[in-house]
Amino acid sequence: MTNARKLFEIVDDGDSGLAGGDGRLSERELGLLVGALNYHSLIQPGREFKTVVLRGPDGALPRLTNASCHLLEWDSDRAVVCTVGVRSSVSGGPGGASPLVPLVIDLGGEGSEGGAAFYDRAGLKGKVFRRARFGAPIAFDALRQGLTDVYEKRVTPKRRAHRMAAIESTAMSVTPSNKERQPAILFGLHWFEMGGAERWALESIALAKEAGFLPIVVTDRDSSHPWITRPELDGTLVLPLSIPLPGNEDADLLLALLSEFSIRGIHVHHNGWLYERLAWFKAMDHSIQIVDSLHIIEWRTGGFVEVAVKLSNTIDVHHVISPHLRDYLTLERDVPKERVALAPLYGLNTGDNAPAAAAPARKDQGSPFTVSFIGRLTQQKRPYLFLRYAAQLRRSVREDIRFIVHGDGMLADETVRLITRYGLSDCLELRRPPRSVEETLADSDLLVISSDNEGLTLTTFEATAQNVAVLSTDVGSQASLVSAKALVPRQPFAFIKHAVELTKDIMASEELRTRILDEQREKIIALKELPEARAWTKTLYEGWKA
Repeated sequence: MTNARKLFEIVDDGDSGLAGGDGRLSERELGLLVGALNYHSLIQPGREFKTVVLRGPDGALPRLTNASCHLLEWDSDRAVVCTVGVRSSVSGGPGGASPLVPLVIDLGGEGSEGGAAFYDRAGLKGKVFRRARFGAPIAFDALRQGLTDVYEKRVTPKRRAHRMAAIESTAMSVTPSNKERQPAILFGLHWFEMGGAERWALESIALAKEAGFLPIVVTDRDSSHPWITRPELDGTLVLPLSIPLPGNEDADLLLALLSEFSIRGIHVHHNGWLYERLAWFKAMDHSIQIVDSLHIIEWRTGGFVEVAVKLSNTIDVHHVISPHLRDYLTLERDVPKERVALAPLYGLNTGDNAPAAAAPARKDQGSPFTVSFIGRLTQQKRPYLFLRYAAQLRRSVREDIRFIVHGDGMLADETVRLITRYGLSDCLELRRPPRSVEETLADSDLLVISSDNEGLTLTTFEATAQNVAVLSTDVGSQASLVSAKALVPRQPFAFIKHAVELTKDIMASEELRTRILDEQREKIIALKELPEARAWTKTLYEGWKA
């Protein structure tokens, strides 16, 4: 049974497993159901809900809080798993006996990747677009990168957001509930899926619990939320939202949270829905401290960094993970220096990640040289580009070489097809979570990062800790981590050419591999002169106790 906070009493378990023991729902499905019932308990306090619980086919996304929850019908490919009864324990509901409220909660299916692909377009134009994208991924990416360069030079500067006016209100307009309210921090996440921002968010949630706060965790992206069972979420109030919320339920939810809990601070980790409501929170209660964590400037739009600039007057501190982001906010976007805090992550879930004092020789001189790709199989990470590089590298060297692709995601099927198309089946191993990144790095001599954009890659910290040299595209703030000798262009054909030649040089020269690794180590040591994100955040949260 999930250990997340529940804002309801169980009236009828319905053999779901909600009350403990074996049931019809998996741990992930129970986490989704608890999150959905928490939301409805806040929206309709004190009410009793009779809930039909649906399961969709593999790949179907959950529908937990949107208008479909109030429709007493569902798609034919949904199966009714069970029916449960719960009663909201949130105060402030109608007096006396209340009628049952019917709900339909669709938990979706297994393996549904969150988010929408940029190439997922309807109609004939979309069909042509997809055929070009998947028929010739390298050529398509070359065109895309060229258009990005033009867009960044000519269009992006004109589309930068205007800043929201400062908020001077100090009045509290929400009447708290009668009971003593628990101190809480509100967190905004994309989803509960594997990713660097999500790993940092879970670390932050754990720090909030250590500081004595109740973490209230809101997500705004459709997903099957495979990480909803993570131990960092034990005891937290989880609200996985299916956007858009119906009617006025946005306001009902936020008012209920302010009334039910003493929200001392808000920490936004990539959540557009919460970003757009920060001004309202600040107007309601100016004492609520607001911080966001920023990782990467997205091409063309600026992504969450540009949203943060627009809302900067409602945010007390911008936490940035790289010097590149600090300089962008303070020098290019005129955000006051005192409201920008640079605190790199130094790697997550790997202890101190301290690199060894000196780079040793290759791990196993008798085995094939091993090159790895580690990351989500998504457009940003460009696994297809790594595979093309791998195929060309293999053809251009005489010695045995081995490749590992470690990850899962939206481009998993394409990755499998390209492994066969490029003739890599006999020399490439495809690994997926929950197999550990540490195991893959232990088997690797070189980590290749083929992304078209990054902030500071956590895998570079982890690779350096395990004496693995890193070759990376020169994007974001990767130059703060990766040796200057091992940075290559992001444009696809230039990447392949330079990466292949550099890898051949590394394979031929142990001295070069050692120099690259030594420079990685030196750069990480320099970064560690800066405040570390966990220590900085721990101090921040301690200050929110007052």
